Amino acid sequence: MEYDTVIVGGGIAGLQTAIQLARCLRRVAVIDMPGGRSTIAKAYRNILGFSEGVSGDFLRQAGKEQAQKYGAIFITDEVTKLATDSSGLFTIGTKNGIHTLTSRTLVLATGIRDPFPTIPGFSDCVGISIFLCPDCDGYETVEKDTAIIGAGQHAVSMADELIYYTSRLTVINHAEVQVDTQAVSGLSQRGILYREDKVCALHHTAGQLQEIELSSGERLSVERAFLAFPGAHALTELLRGFSVQIHEKGHIHTNPRTKETDHPNIWAVGDINEHSQQVSIAMGDGTQAAIWIQKRLREYEM
Repeated sequence: MEYDTVIVGGGIAGLQTAIQLARCLRRVAVIDMPGGRSTIAKAYRNILGFSEGVSGDFLRQAGKEQAQKYGAIFITDEVTKLATDSSGLFTIGTKNGIHTLTSRTLVLATGIRDPFPTIPGFSDCVGISIFLCPDCDGYETVEKDTAIIGAGQHAVSMADELIYYTSRLTVINHAEVQVDTQAVSGLSQRGILYREDKVCALHHTAGQLQEIELSSGERLSVERAFLAFPGAHALTELLRGFSVQIHEKGHIHTNPRTKETDHPNIWAVGDINEHSQQVSIAMGDGTQAAIWIQKRLREYEM
């Protein structure tokens, strides 16, 4: 079957795109594998209407059901190949080889892969008392004992962000990457503790962080923690063969008005774009792209 639009990625941005296009009576397919950054977010509290928090899993399930209600098709598979012919029609190949789809337009909504550390207790706490983004969750640290678990200067820079919310900070150079002595001195002058040691365990109750155990045996009493590691990478390798601008960390340059890439009829939405990585922005991207995809499809039909 030829689709009007195939969306690669079923996170928040991909789902919002699917909902909007399906409501435009378009034949839409979403290809997605379980996982993604939003699945670790157990309580978004900065989204309109959800002051008590809403999980990424809830939003994704609700969004999928909503898109299906309007006719969108969902396929659980991994896209491994994208190609286009002389007419501009896209071919989408999947890992299992069962699904080969064709589409007049294409949306990439593949998100970001984060470099999470392997620490006992991390998966229980992340999204509840351990966070990634100070813009999203800096509020959660207000006047709370907070640790920054990270690598060298990245951890120091995170402290610069979080000191706005709390002065009770400890920087843990878990990766033991060398930090300039002047930077360490600057932390001390602001009352920020510094430890160059590996975290060997996170002690918690139902995801609420209580203590961080270091390899030295020291235990730090904390209520919140942020990660600060380099290496987060936008998953845009599928577009390497197309005429799109891809930046060093994989982010895609798009038209700010339409979210279309430099390659005609390929759109990029969500965290792979060049902007703040926020759920509300991902939703806006999806709606914005869908509106312009509908305009393009209508042009072809006239």
